[in-house]
Parts: sequence; C-alpha cells; structure tokens
Amino acid sequence: MRVLVTGATGFIGHHVVRSLSDAGHHILGTSRSPTRTASLAGLDLCSYQMGEPLPRKVTEWMPEVVVHLAWEGIPDFSRQRCMRNVDDQTGFLRLALELPSVSRIVAAGSCSEYGAALGLSSGSAEVTPDDHLGRAKVSIHQILRTDCAEARVGLTWFRLFYVYGPGQRLESLVPSVLHQLASGNSPVVEQPDAARDFVFVSDVADAFEQAVRSTGVHDVIDLGSGLLRRVREVVDAVVAGSDMPSQPSGGRSRLPADGLWANLDAARDVLGWRPTTGLVEGIRLTRVGLSSSLA
Repeated sequence: MRVLVTGATGFIGHHVVRSLSDAGHHILGTSRSPTRTASLAGLDLCSYQMGEPLPRKVTEWMPEVVVHLAWEGIPDFSRQRCMRNVDDQTGFLRLALELPSVSRIVAAGSCSEYGAALGLSSGSAEVTPDDHLGRAKVSIHQILRTDCAEARVGLTWFRLFYVYGPGQRLESLVPSVLHQLASGNSPVVEQPDAARDFVFVSDVADAFEQAVRSTGVHDVIDLGSGLLRRVREVVDAVVAGSDMPSQPSGGRSRLPADGLWANLDAARDVLGWRPTTGLVEGIRLTRVGLSSSLA
C-alpha cells in the first residue's frame, strides 16, 4: 500500500517507517527536517510543516493510508503550543481527507487523554483530560472522528502509553539513566515511585503496520504493555544490565503502585496485536541504540 507518514524522522516515526518498509509498503514521509535521513536510507521524504498546503508531491503520489505521527514543539506542551498543534493538524488532516485515494487514517493519540484516571484504562472514546496535551489530542480526535465518518474513511486512533526505545530523546527516562551510567554516575531520577505503563517502540511500530492493513471498523485502541511499573523498577532494570554496582538512592515504598495502564482488549480483538518485548530486552536494545548514536 502507499502510506504517507508524517513525522517520519521522529523517534516513533523512524520505527514505524522501518516496520512498514519491512512489510512491503511503499512509503512517502514528511518532515520539517528532511535532512535527518542518515538512519533512514532510501526513504522518500518531502519537506512539510503542519498548517501548510499539501505539497504537490503528496497530492500527485495519492496515498492510500495516512499515518499521522507529527507533533511540533516536543517537549513544549504549553497551552499555546498545543492549541497551535490542534489548528495546524486538523487543517492537515482535512486536506488529507480530500484526497480521493485515502481510505484510512492511523493517528497517534496519548494516554494523557485519560486525565487523572487510575487502574485499567476504559478504552473509551469519551474521556476527561486534565492537561494541555490531553485536551489537544482529544480535540484533534473528536474533529477527525467526525470528518472520517463523513468522508467514509476508516480511522484508527492509537492512545500511546509510555513508549521507550532506541532514538528517544536523551531527556527521557531510559536514555537519561543509560547516559548517566555511561558517564560513570549513579542515576538520579525524579518521582521514583511514579507508576507508568512502559511499552517498547518496535512493538508500537508493529501495531501501526497492522492498523495500516486493517479493514475492520474501529477507532480508539490503547497501545501499552498492559503492565504497571514504578519508575524505580525501570531504573533498577537499567542498572542491573550495566557495570554500575550502586543502586538508585531512596527507600522503597511498600504501597501498591497507583497509575494507569493500557487496556489491550481492542488491540487484541481488532488487530491481533500484543506487545512481545519485555522490559529487560527493551532496555538492552535501547542501550545498543544509544551506544551506536554516541559512537
């Protein structure tokens, strides 16, 4: 299939492009920085910024599926930046829906859409976000859901939980701990008792590829591990795979972890998807990727 991928050179985009390519799809990527192609050799890219008219290259290529990953300004999730993303992205998506060749849109949402909810996520389309990112994603989803229904175009809206893996920003948890260890320092992290659902990026990329091929009727799908882990557990797993003898400082809480984890029912029932990369293996692969990038 001909698949247009926005944000193709980003962290998740890089892995999605690889999964799509391995499955035999034809890919056209968009990026604000199309020169970032050292690790994406052979990828056909065009320069594009959300909010602009569609490039002629895109309209003439006639994509069958749009995989929408772009989000501008990371890690700036201020109200102003999020509102700008809502305006620019809904404008882009409406232009994409005008292309007669497009039969499905697969887009990246966020677990932030669930707001302060705890426990197993509801997986519901109706949610109550409590931060700017969550509200922005919900706004885009609501508009896109209506527009796709009117255009009779399929929609998959993935709510991504805490994705990690090779190529992630150094400020993120696993890369930051790995970087501290590589510098000979004991890792220092904030909120060690916070609990999150961590999912490896290659598993997420495989779900996007399966959604591209899907012809089923579906909308919201959670993508996570379906497990809740404290931040300190993840840090301990990173340290255990290194030569650093010391463990993160601070006493261990005996209280059960509070947090939100992904409801994998829709991913299983609709796509036949489940995560296959455990935390230890995911950290090993992230370490290998980080070592290669710093070499």
